[in-house]
Parts: sequence; C-alpha cells; structure tokens
Amino acid sequence: MSLRLSHTTWDALDPYAVAEFWRALLGWEIQEPECYKPGSDECYLVSPDGYTILFFKVPDAKRVKNRAHMDLASEDSTRDEQVERALALGATLAEDRREDLGWAVMQDPEGNEFCILR
Repeated sequence: MSLRLSHTTWDALDPYAVAEFWRALLGWEIQEPECYKPGSDECYLVSPDGYTILFFKVPDAKRVKNRAHMDLASEDSTRDEQVERALALGATLAEDRREDLGWAVMQDPEGNEFCILR
C-alpha cells in the first residue's frame, strides 16, 4: 500500500494572477482551461513531465515564511539571466546568496519564496 504525489497546492489571494506569473516563469501548460481565467478559485499548471501545481483561492494573505519552496535551475541560460527574467515578470529579490551559497531567494507577486540556483 502506498501513495503517489497528485499535485502541489499553493494558496493564493488571486489564483489566476499567481498562476500567470508561474506559467510565464516556468513555461508550463494550462490544465483545465475552462477554469483558468481571472476570478477563478483554482488554476492548475502542468509541467512537460506531468507534474501539476494548483493555485487555490484563500481569503487571507501570506504572513510568514514558507515552510517549503521550489528550487529552480536553468536549463538553457545562466542563473543571473533567470533572476533578471523573474524580476521582469514581477518577482522580488528577497535574499541574494549568489556570492556565498550560489542561489537567489526570490518571491512571487504574493510573497511565496522560491530559489534560483547556480
């Protein structure tokens, strides 16, 4: 008897807006396009490998640091190019650890942390 990971859920005040940020950043496809629109309570994205993220509407804003986050590595450019691209898409740089640890701690438009690795 075992379990498999179905998907990962991220709470969001505006699921569509947060999903659009991540879709632009990751280049993932929309899953369930009939639900993927402004004002939706949930928006799904799926990776080329079939991994799914759900952005789910909640009434309260993020208040503390995430207990889990995504670590991202570039497949076709430098880490610094990806940091600049994330900033242009609406991310913020939360902590710059590129010189000592090799990654940049970023936040999406609703403050969810993620790292871009060397």
